[in-house]
Amino acid sequence: MSPVPALGEILFTGDQIRGRLAELAAEIDAEYAGRDLVLLGVLKGAMMVMADLSRLLRHDSVEIDWITVSSYG
Repeated sequence: MSPVPALGEILFTGDQIRGRLAELAAEIDAEYAGRDLVLLGVLKGAMMVMADLSRLLRHDSVEIDWITVSSYG
């Protein structure tokens, strides 16, 4: 893989990320079958991944919520 000047080395391709999200969605669907599901994401970094994951779920009832955190106390 060639490095991206502004970001550095690419660790995972888009296809690898999409594939893993599909695997996670299948695992979540199986684990929470027949139960309500709440996806909780940390803003702002998780927004795109959560959106992609939620679209892959086949679950009947999915609620999405967000939290913000700070590294400064």
